[in-house]
Amino acid sequence: MKKTPNKRVLPLLGAGILAAGILTAAGTPTEQPDAKFIQLQQMRFLSATIGWIIRSDSTPKGKQPLQLLVTQNGTRSWTKHKIPGDYAAGLGLSNAQKGWALVYESPRKTAGTVTGYSRARLLYTTDGGKSWKIQWSQDGTYPASSLRENALAAAGPQSAYAIVGSDLLVTRNGRTWSKTVFDRQDFVPTHVSFANARSGWVAGTMPPHEDNPDARVVSVLHTSDGGRTWSEQLTVGPTNENSDSSQFRSAALDFVDAKTGFLLTDDPSTITGVLYRTTNGGASWRMVNGELRSHRPLLTGMDFVDGQTGWLSASPGAGPVEGGLMITRDGGRTFVHEPDAGYDMGSAQSFKSGSGYVIGHTVEGQDYLTRTRDDGQTWMTAYRPY
Repeated sequence: MKKTPNKRVLPLLGAGILAAGILTAAGTPTEQPDAKFIQLQQMRFLSATIGWIIRSDSTPKGKQPLQLLVTQNGTRSWTKHKIPGDYAAGLGLSNAQKGWALVYESPRKTAGTVTGYSRARLLYTTDGGKSWKIQWSQDGTYPASSLRENALAAAGPQSAYAIVGSDLLVTRNGRTWSKTVFDRQDFVPTHVSFANARSGWVAGTMPPHEDNPDARVVSVLHTSDGGRTWSEQLTVGPTNENSDSSQFRSAALDFVDAKTGFLLTDDPSTITGVLYRTTNGGASWRMVNGELRSHRPLLTGMDFVDGQTGWLSASPGAGPVEGGLMITRDGGRTFVHEPDAGYDMGSAQSFKSGSGYVIGHTVEGQDYLTRTRDDGQTWMTAYRPY
């Protein structure tokens, strides 16, 4: 795929050029540039045309209420709704009208910086986000550094799973939530992926032995009865014998169907990411790529559309190298960098049609949404706040 060197800046200076504070990209709403920092905290698309985004604004007057942005026409237009909470950690849709959100409230600050929250809530809507009902709420101590991103997965019309702290919560009737019991000491869930309401997987960390409580391994557990019982399918540790295993973690988990799934692990001590794949529902796994760089740039997300095509998004982190988007078309064995998508990327979602969306970040603290309709060959701004 031929790329010209100057294309690297197109997501910031191309289709979404700013002129006198007005975005000229077709269909993008025009807003006053009064927000100092804007985050697109969560994104979930049901299809290439129907999607929801949760937006957070911080202005000189203080933090503003969360907003839900809904598009029904492939980002040509957006509808705004209010959504309770101060920080959104998860969003899951069962259809265009019904969905769940995991939010945190009552921020705790140190020297003006949010260090955590005092309440977690699971919200539910049946009218496309116009109104929300609290289905579960719990006060506690939730450090900002330990909050999981994309920590909620909808698994059917009445089923959803959410990671809150060190617990995995499940609803099977769409109304009430209960805590999942893993029957594994010190297992902490970090990522969840479900093929349907009953069959799903969770990745997490735990000590490998009782006599080494600081070390960590990553395990993948599977349920076939809606989270009532779990069986261990895979346990892996760092691939470098000189690693500091206390930092070892799962970076992403994604099942594209009931058979094919991918696990990405992260070893910060050696800045190494390892990608594993299963094609039989987790009965067996194999390493497909053991040489991914997981920090500088920092891998921030993974999304596979099938067993061959998938996206890895990355942020510069501590830099100075760029992040961006990497695409594989051979099941994860090799990845090609797509500079046109942007240099600092977060959550990504792609579809078999070739359409896909990625949240991008600018150095000014303004998030935006970029999209492709040709499997990553070209990109254009789909939503920019102003």
